[in-house]
Amino acid sequence: MKKFIVGLLMLGVIGSMAVAQTNFVSATSGNYVAWVDGTQAEADELALRMSRLFELYNQYFMFDESSLSVPLNVRGFRDITAFNVYLQRVIGTTKDDFVYLHYPTAERSELVIFLKDDPAEFGASLAHQGFVQFLKAFVPNPPLWMREGFAVFFEQAAWDPLERLYTYHENQSWLETVKLLAAESKLFPVRTLMGLSSDEARASLDIFYPQAWALVAFLMDTDGRYNRFLWDAIAMLRSEAGQGDAQAAVLAFYERWYSGGAIDGDFVTHINGQLTFAEYVTRGVEAYGANKLDEARDLFFSALGKNDANYIPYYYIGLIAYADNDFPTADLYYKAALRLGSDQAITNYALGINAFAARNYDEARAYLVEASRLDPARYQVKVADLLNRLSDEVETNSTPVPATTTPATTGSGS
Repeated sequence: MKKFIVGLLMLGVIGSMAVAQTNFVSATSGNYVAWVDGTQAEADELALRMSRLFELYNQYFMFDESSLSVPLNVRGFRDITAFNVYLQRVIGTTKDDFVYLHYPTAERSELVIFLKDDPAEFGASLAHQGFVQFLKAFVPNPPLWMREGFAVFFEQAAWDPLERLYTYHENQSWLETVKLLAAESKLFPVRTLMGLSSDEARASLDIFYPQAWALVAFLMDTDGRYNRFLWDAIAMLRSEAGQGDAQAAVLAFYERWYSGGAIDGDFVTHINGQLTFAEYVTRGVEAYGANKLDEARDLFFSALGKNDANYIPYYYIGLIAYADNDFPTADLYYKAALRLGSDQAITNYALGINAFAARNYDEARAYLVEASRLDPARYQVKVADLLNRLSDEVETNSTPVPATTTPATTGSGS
């Protein structure tokens, strides 16, 4: 603890020397100290987010936190202009995104960031460069493919401001690219990828980044010997080998036990077998249109596994539940779609039809009136007919047919 406190004091001295003209507030959380040219609340938030990211990373790497002699330093700026003024002062250049500055002495090393207008973009950059800082705090020279592959792997980690926690979300932003590279036979052999130097990777960034992520995802997702290799490689980083040339050590381990060429074919097969969110949705819509409801349901749930923040799978799962006369489930998924941005008129009409079928007439009337108000050209006549039936309290064995036009697809539809 004494070493940690001394390190914190040293960081304060170094930080004050480098940014004497900027007023910073600081906060600590876990293994981090955050310096922000903003409010105390912003410093507290940044320090907490970094400590929660550390916890997420270390679920996979299981490094000994007590081996850290100083806190990990994060410096936040209000905008990219102030960020680059600082970088120009300390390293003589500017950057267009977050950067981790690594020095031989841990006290000087720091992650430097700036506020972005897009919270998702900010979160991705923070998770990416935060992982680089995390890994290099324990492993001075980690394997490049692991460093950048895992950094991309964690980019979609989602911050919950209410629960104050991060949740891992699969990152598929490079999947279409890496599938195209595989189809064009442009991927590196796995052994070559594992041995690339920084200069070699920099010369082929359009291949290196997507393939490094894809290799990590492949090793994570595959049962058996490939998955075991990844955990053995991570264990090597925690050993004495991790303090030397870890890339050479991991590569030698791979060549000793796992080389032979089969991995390249297995890797490409795995890539080609992965579907993107868009592909799951497209196939789900096709299956729904062909009245293959069970298949469609499975595809839409798989789509949610890739991206649970898009309304389209929820809306279609609602349609399928309605077709199965499971009105409570349909109501649940329609409302989820509405919260996530589905077309309000279409979804209110579907909710009204569902409530009508469930004999919840007051709810049905409210939803249908709202649908007619939002899109009278599409729904006014249909809603008037349904409201007449409601007012006459007519019961019928036939249930009305809901809108099957998705909020993402416009047209005369329903």
